[in-house]
Amino acid sequence: MKNKNVKGAGGAKQRKQAQSRAPQKAKKGGANPQQYAQAKKAARRQNVGQGKNNAAAPLQAQNVQATQRARSQRRTVLGYGGPKGNLKVIFLGGVGEIGKNMTVFEYGDSMVIVDVGMSFPGSDMPGVDVVIPDFSYVVQNRKKLKAILLTHGHEDHIGAIAYLVKALGGKVDVYGSKLTLALVENKLAEHSVIDKVNLVAVADKSVVMLDDFTAEFIHVSHSVAGSLAICLRTPVGVVLHTGDFKIDYTPLGNEIMNLNRIAEVGKQGVLLLMSESTNVEKTGYTMSESVVEDTMNKVFQDAKGRRIIVATFASNVDRIGMVIDLARRYKRKIALSGRSMLKYVETACRVGQMSVDHDMFVDVDRVNSIEDGRLVILSTGSQGEPMSALTRMASGEFNKVHIGSNDTIVISASPIPGNEKDVYNVINKLYRLGAMVVYSALSAVHVSGHACQEELKLIYTLVKPRYFIPIHGEYRHLKQHAMLVEKLGHSRGNVIIPEIGDCVEVSQTTFKVAGSVQSGNVMVDGLGVGDVGNVVIKDRLSLAEEGILVCSVALDKRKQQLASAVEIASRGCFFAGDGNADHLVDELKKAITGELLDTLRHATSVAAIKSAVQHAAKRYFRTKYKRNPVVLTIVLEV
Repeated sequence: MKNKNVKGAGGAKQRKQAQSRAPQKAKKGGANPQQYAQAKKAARRQNVGQGKNNAAAPLQAQNVQATQRARSQRRTVLGYGGPKGNLKVIFLGGVGEIGKNMTVFEYGDSMVIVDVGMSFPGSDMPGVDVVIPDFSYVVQNRKKLKAILLTHGHEDHIGAIAYLVKALGGKVDVYGSKLTLALVENKLAEHSVIDKVNLVAVADKSVVMLDDFTAEFIHVSHSVAGSLAICLRTPVGVVLHTGDFKIDYTPLGNEIMNLNRIAEVGKQGVLLLMSESTNVEKTGYTMSESVVEDTMNKVFQDAKGRRIIVATFASNVDRIGMVIDLARRYKRKIALSGRSMLKYVETACRVGQMSVDHDMFVDVDRVNSIEDGRLVILSTGSQGEPMSALTRMASGEFNKVHIGSNDTIVISASPIPGNEKDVYNVINKLYRLGAMVVYSALSAVHVSGHACQEELKLIYTLVKPRYFIPIHGEYRHLKQHAMLVEKLGHSRGNVIIPEIGDCVEVSQTTFKVAGSVQSGNVMVDGLGVGDVGNVVIKDRLSLAEEGILVCSVALDKRKQQLASAVEIASRGCFFAGDGNADHLVDELKKAITGELLDTLRHATSVAAIKSAVQHAAKRYFRTKYKRNPVVLTIVLEV
């Protein structure tokens, strides 16, 4: 959707000419020499500012007074007589962790958000589907929100946007590249909130005016098309947010990162640089995608007569397009396996990011009717996800594709930290089935989308900011990045390593953590958002580690005595249905009954009965097995 606030660079020349004519117009309008000098000085400032903000409208004033009125009426960075406060940078995610990226920029009565990401739960969050940031601060300040700005379409940057839109209630503007917005649109449609969002497509050099903020989008290379850095101009100075990037001089699609514009912004002066830190521990440069293309081409050459299965991230549209191009070159049909793979390819085609010949594609149900040497299967499961297509193939649980000795399987991804065991387990199973497996430890079938040390150094050197905040990484990554820029001459006092919830105040003379806001993890379990908290997670972990014991007892309230024997059901403690466990059950019943009889001598309340049962059961397991199961007690009064 087109928005009048978004402007490209096409009219820059005309605006510059109009601004340069302003002093002459003032002179012709009868301005005195002092007024003429002021108008000339203002025009020079406008020309400098034009390089910083190509969306500024040309000055139409006929004299100095009109010029000053026009400037005072504008609410862009060019119209401020001087800042009236500090810029607040609030971190709701993405620092001290990988994922859940979300940063709030606030000045006066204006607020913009950069990215609204999610993260996947770890092994310490059983049953949780996804983790999203705590939006409380944004919801409380809803009236200030001018827009959401998105750097790219990965889940850790857009995955929580539907939840935020629901929490906000009203309409909100969202800016991003065509592919990013198409992916966002899919998510909004799933949550039935598409009508709550105004999607505005931007591209390289697009400029958006958002009250106290002016945002310029700059193309960067990454592992998903349509990735952007954001140059945010504020009343206190310029903030450059790199987003996720790497410097690739030979990217797929020839969309080279706009380093020229970043250098220009750096020359104009950058107050604060916020740069990603994912690969800061790796020296040198990240390999180019062209290396992967060469390797994949060799795989296709060597696999003559064999079926090829390629597992990669569904979001890596450029790499998927590369595989499709190779299939076309080697006259192979393509089958897509996995829901997310189908959705990403369809979305990329819809927005023109990918061009395919539909005659090349076959339904995955028909792959057994295609000769092996004429087929490529694109699949999800590069991270060993339990329910993914490749994992089910490796386990023999995918009835549409059966792995055999005539299969060459390429895992075109590196294991994300924490996923190594799952990935290598899948590889082992594939080998057992007789397949040939090509993965990143053996061959260059994957390159990272994140910058290594030399690329991070280059961006810092081009920008030369006054202040620096490392983002997008665990604490060790942020610390290493801070140390890296210090080696380049940056003052240690002008670096802040933020924590989630920190509010950093920034101005020409201020750079400090000035308090914190409500923040943290909000867990999504099914349709429930935030209803699973630490207490529930603690119980789930306890159930997983220790099991659960259910003890039932009937109490004769009139006679104040037991009306039946104690009944026991166990899950995860021992198998009560096993004959070998009968004596254990009898021992436990005896211990509980004895405790109950002692209790009934002086107390008959339900609470006292439950406490006695739990005390006896826990003491038994602690003494005999060194275990601490969850004990539930059911008391039936008769």
